[in-house]
This record gives sequence, structure tokens and C-alpha cells, in this order.
Amino acid sequence: MKTPFVVALITVFALIGPLSVSAQTPAADGGTLGFYRFPALHDDPLVFATERDLWRVSASGGVAYRLTTHAAEERSPVISPDGRTLAFAAQYEGPTEVYTMPVEGGTPTRWTYESTPSIPSTWTNDGRLVYESQQYSTLPHFQLVTLDPQQNSRERVPLATATSASYDESESDLYFVRPAFHNNVTNRYVGGTARDV
Repeated sequence: MKTPFVVALITVFALIGPLSVSAQTPAADGGTLGFYRFPALHDDPLVFATERDLWRVSASGGVAYRLTTHAAEERSPVISPDGRTLAFAAQYEGPTEVYTMPVEGGTPTRWTYESTPSIPSTWTNDGRLVYESQQYSTLPHFQLVTLDPQQNSRERVPLATATSASYDESESDLYFVRPAFHNNVTNRYVGGTARDV
């Protein structure tokens, strides 16, 4: 005789089984449906995150190639203006830090050694990387920092609680989000910590 626990377990597996099969249903173009995040586009290469790794595919479609294989999660890719360098965030050695590598793949180079998460946001036209960090803030809030990979120098952007930055083509205007993401994704929230561009 089956106990109520075993009956409940069988019921759960009966419900989960069809769901897991449907999650792998081929897409209309012959691919597989999945959960794709953080797209970065520069001319033709499109880099995105899924399965805790970074992938590259042609913007017109085709087969996606895995760029990273580390057990840690990589995310938030940003392609440099010349299309040759990919910046991203990863947790290879503890906290989330900023890394770069060739956009075709290769060995990552670590750029930040901060005790708080560092996440790439955008590039400037002259090849400087803008990332967000709490390291240089006097309050526990994110702030934008500009990193020059040639000089390995940093400069804070004088904006409080600014994240998710993007310049226009002339770099005369900087668009950003305030306040930083606070892990609250309540639908249609309009309170005091609602994020604005």
C-alpha cells in the first residue's frame, strides 16, 4: 500500500514530466527554446548568456557557439566599439568581477579586484570600459566607474546610484538607470525605489 507521501511524489513527477519535455520543444526555425539573457549586439556578432555561460551567434541566426565553459556563471556581456573585445561579469574567484576576452573566445583577463559586485555596462568610443561597482561609493550604492584597459586606470563617473549606462553615438549624452537594481521585480511598482531612466 502506498503512503500519502509516495502518492504525492508520484503526482508531482507526473506533472513535472510533461513540463520538462515541453521545455525542450524545438522552435519554429529548428532550434531549441531556451532562456536567453543579456544580449549584446555589435554589427553581426550577437553574444548572450544562457546555461551560466556566454554564447556567440550571427545576428542573422544560425548555430550558436559557446564562448565560456567555466563552472561559474558568466553574464552581462558588452562588446567593445571595435568589435574585438568582450567584457563580462563572472564569479571565477568569489565575488562578481569584470573580465575581458576576445569576442571570438579565449582566455579571460580579470580587471577588477573589488569586494562588491562589479558589472560591465558600456564602452566609450575610445575603448574605455564603464562598469558599475559599490567599491568607491561612500554609501552602499552602485556607482559608475570608467576603466582604461591600456593604462589600467579608473575614474569615477560623478553620478550617485547610477547603473546600466549607455552613451549616445557622440558620447555627449549618457543614459543611465537610478536607483540600482535591488532584486525587487514587483510588477507595476511605483514606490520610492522604482527605477527610472
